[in-house]
Amino acid sequence: MPCLEISLPKTDIDIKERLIAALTDIGVDVAGFGRNVFRIRFHEYGVGEGGMAGKLWDGQNNPYLHFLLYCPRLKRSVKKQLIEKMSAAFVKVLGKPDWYPVFHICEHPYDNIGASGKPLVEKYPELAERQFYFELPKD
Repeated sequence: MPCLEISLPKTDIDIKERLIAALTDIGVDVAGFGRNVFRIRFHEYGVGEGGMAGKLWDGQNNPYLHFLLYCPRLKRSVKKQLIEKMSAAFVKVLGKPDWYPVFHICEHPYDNIGASGKPLVEKYPELAERQFYFELPKD
């Protein structure tokens, strides 16, 4: 179950709807995430509730922007594409050419992911066969 958490200043529903549509399409096309299981959550903040470079965000300068993606292990080339394409989509939807998010990818084996009250490997036994702790081939 891939999940993306996005920290950004408070914004309107239209922008959030466009972000969810664009980022979901990228997750499906680039990483093969299932559209019906890819989830996105916004963590929004106002002026004075976030900061960077040792200063509170004043609503004028570049704000704290962060993408945190939880997912199974991905090849380096897939991570590179996700970071590039999701960051570009974020900038395009917001219309702020200098607002690029910091992007962290937290990879988890399927044993460590649960849904509907069960580990995914119990719900989908074929996932138990997938390796996680192995050296990925070079791209």
